[in-house]
Amino acid sequence: MTKLERKIRRKQAKKKKKQAEKELVQKTALFSKISDECLVCSKPFDKKDKEMVQSWYVIVRTENKKVNLYCPECWTKANGIIQQLQEEINDN
Repeated sequence: MTKLERKIRRKQAKKKKKQAEKELVQKTALFSKISDECLVCSKPFDKKDKEMVQSWYVIVRTENKKVNLYCPECWTKANGIIQQLQEEINDN
């Protein structure tokens, strides 16, 4: 392995590390924008409840810098509606 190859590999690794750190900062900033309730039904969300944190759905729109939070019930209903619409479109 030559000195040049190592230099190139180190430079690429450094670039990947910087990119990962930049993405982490952006995602952390968006985390603070999570609301305290479901976007659809306004059911309260407790950020300290581990089960709730793992079961609720968080959708991040980085273009709009918007974070949407959905409870499992609303998420299931929405997916059911989407499936019905897709089936109707496929049938026609």
